Amino acid sequence: MENKIAGQIAEFLNNYNKLDKFFQKNEILKDFKNYQYLIDGAKDLIGAVKLIKFDWYLGGIKHLTVKDSLRRQGYGVKLLEMAEKDALDQNIRVLQATIRKNDLASINCFNRRGYKEVNCFFNKRTNRNILIFQKILSLC
Repeated sequence: MENKIAGQIAEFLNNYNKLDKFFQKNEILKDFKNYQYLIDGAKDLIGAVKLIKFDWYLGGIKHLTVKDSLRRQGYGVKLLEMAEKDALDQNIRVLQATIRKNDLASINCFNRRGYKEVNCFFNKRTNRNILIFQKILSLC
């Protein structure tokens, strides 16, 4: 099943996320333990998100992706909830994510989970403005 889901995650990232990198199934499989995902009754992917750990307290949300036909149904928010729970289990206290400035659906999803826009930068490689969002998981 991991093989099938990894292939679907790569397909979603390549088709839906408008990234400047092409993902292969084998690359997803190498990091599969860092992905949270939702599947339907037919065991097909609904969506996925990757959690990475930068430091003992700091983690990153990467590549939140939901099947195009299932967007705006709360799956992105659910995936973020799952990643946040996993982050807390790993003692991560701050989560960070980058989002294209024109990706309003993702911005709204992160805002609904309490993430705050903290900065912005211009990515010369992709010619895009990128927003930085953060959420403190464990307040003082």
